Amino acid sequence: MNNPVKLPGRSYGLKLFVVCALVLLMSIPAMFISYISFERSSRANDVSTEVSQRYGGAQTIVGPFISVPYASTGRTGVVTETGDYVFFPEDGAADFTNVETELKSRSLFKIPVYQASGQLKASFKAETFETEDENLKLDWSGARIMLGISNGRGLKDDVTVMIAGKRLKFEPAYSKAGAAYAPEGIVMSVNAKHYSGHSGRNGIQYLSVPAGDLVKPGRPLDFSASLSIGGAQHLSVFPFAKSTKVSMVSNWASPGFFGQFPPVDREINDDGFTAQWSVPFLARGIPAHGTSHHVLNSGGDAIRVNFVPEFSPYQTVNRALKYSVLFVGLVFITFFLFEMIIGRPVHPAQYILIGLAQSIFYLLLLAFTEHIGFTLGFAIAAVATIGLTALYAGWTFGSKIYAYRAGIVFALTYGLLFSLMRMQDFALMIGALASFFAIAAVMYLTRNMNWYGAKEAVSHSPSGPRPTNTEIRK
Repeated sequence: MNNPVKLPGRSYGLKLFVVCALVLLMSIPAMFISYISFERSSRANDVSTEVSQRYGGAQTIVGPFISVPYASTGRTGVVTETGDYVFFPEDGAADFTNVETELKSRSLFKIPVYQASGQLKASFKAETFETEDENLKLDWSGARIMLGISNGRGLKDDVTVMIAGKRLKFEPAYSKAGAAYAPEGIVMSVNAKHYSGHSGRNGIQYLSVPAGDLVKPGRPLDFSASLSIGGAQHLSVFPFAKSTKVSMVSNWASPGFFGQFPPVDREINDDGFTAQWSVPFLARGIPAHGTSHHVLNSGGDAIRVNFVPEFSPYQTVNRALKYSVLFVGLVFITFFLFEMIIGRPVHPAQYILIGLAQSIFYLLLLAFTEHIGFTLGFAIAAVATIGLTALYAGWTFGSKIYAYRAGIVFALTYGLLFSLMRMQDFALMIGALASFFAIAAVMYLTRNMNWYGAKEAVSHSPSGPRPTNTEIRK
């Protein structure tokens, strides 16, 4: 009969299990801090939306194009359908050569707004106004030049069009009933949002200039519209011609290019950016002309430039929180190795205090980042946490040398965390390699450890007693 197993009075293996459990326990404070970060981020978004709407909000520009009332008759000559027939230009260009941005402050938050001035050029060939449907009767006397914007409150000056040597002002487009007018049924799909032709929330507000005496079948037409508009968050331009070219020059140094049409050429530096787009007819996804319901079914997308801060403090802090368990584990392992080498035990309550200090680091990081930015905020929070934890190591192990050693290890640990926050593309690789080398170092340093904590074997087998770690080393 085998001898009963004797539990050792001091087992490093059992202590390691306790330390690992405490590491997982420390994820609870990190979770609550992430909730605080999420709440602050939501508050920042609300303030950004409020300020953005005051300055015009996210602006989308549609057109210019030609809208002509039509009536469709059947074989009997009875009118079966009425609406608006839309003609898009053969060639179009939107040149925003001056998009000036500035930061507006509201409490702790800074929101970028912009003022964009540009020219919208449209060129119609003689054959542009031809249709294939013989039953379609177009009322050319009611033709209009149409231009759509998402928020008219952002306009800083009258919108004018230069046509046939005359400069005409756009006016709000109204139907005969006095309601807000737009080509009936037209819905442009712009960045996954559908904007109806009517003004209102999430809607395009249409402006028009009567052009019944200028738009005729078989007659080419060229004109350009001048636009000065303010907004925030992003500026979008719908490819309004069969061949559309867009150019933009701004003093904003961190633009975001979104949509299905990336720039064909761009240059970004500390003074701002310049970008050019070219959207051919086949890529646009919208027919050159057609009835409103035909255009509705065609979909489409817009060129979009985002004017947002390059780094969101809350997004960066949330990314740091995702690594919290890993870095708390590295700190705990450091204390565990010191405990094992010195032979002076560290109570689980002391590990909890150390873990709470690491959790408060993320709270300090969030608080300082809101006021002074991520880099300086990280430096202050890291120095405070490293200093406190290193001093605690010196107090716990009764020697200044361990305070210095702990300070060096923790400085390297937080330096690694800072690198992970800045190197987004290689963060996963760096984190994985750091974790591998950390566990490899622990395995090497504990290769001769007697995890049972006994001076001799703790169990017997028919083949004899199991050798101790001392015998293995010999």
